[in-house]
Amino acid sequence: MEPRTVSAGHGWSWLTEGFSLFRRSPGVWLALILILFAATNVLRVVPILGVVFVLLMPVFIVGLMEGCRALERGEPLQIAHLAQGFRRHAAQLVTLGGISLVGNLLVMMIMFEVGGDAMSTIAKGISQGAGATPPPAEINAALPAVARAMFIGSLLSLPLLMALWYSPLLVHFHDAPTLEALKSSLMACVKNALPLLVYGGVIFVALYIAMRIVMPFGRFDLALWLLAPVVLPSLYASYKDIYLAGITREPAPSE
Repeated sequence: MEPRTVSAGHGWSWLTEGFSLFRRSPGVWLALILILFAATNVLRVVPILGVVFVLLMPVFIVGLMEGCRALERGEPLQIAHLAQGFRRHAAQLVTLGGISLVGNLLVMMIMFEVGGDAMSTIAKGISQGAGATPPPAEINAALPAVARAMFIGSLLSLPLLMALWYSPLLVHFHDAPTLEALKSSLMACVKNALPLLVYGGVIFVALYIAMRIVMPFGRFDLALWLLAPVVLPSLYASYKDIYLAGITREPAPSE
């Protein structure tokens, strides 16, 4: 389970392969993403159910990765793939979801501590809509503190993101213990910082374009969902490139 280092250009190839996997079954991919999108919007109305969804997200992710592997084998992608993660190491995957939840909550707490009232001002304006947006002078005064808090938050969340990036796949496909999966994922991301920088840069540009498209709807999270049908299978492409290249034995089969 030793990650290999690849060149910067692989970051682009992961996205093209992700798009290729999407094109093999675009209708089902869109249906899967729509199901997840609807679930997040329904469950976030009830806070406790929203927490449960976050805990289960790694389970759903590996289910989608099973769908990617099925497409590679020439098998059909199915809605049922979304539940495949419950068949192997579900408790460990939920643990990863808990680590993500607690880690991100801690980062948010630190950001609000650093940003103070400035963060509260901006957050209040966003949550209450355009009609309650604070005056421009108040926003301008808050921006430096918000920028500082965002920078610190990014620095703190980056190691967490890297540790969680491949760990669900390593737990599911390689039977890796939770801590070992987190360490291996972190190492893989550090060793492949350049291709991940290319990969993230392209996604950032695409996200900017998508946000311009959804701006009239006032739902900026829609931009992420628009990119999901390509970004999710590209995660599988990058995992395969870093962990499985040159290995003839496939990871553990689904049960």
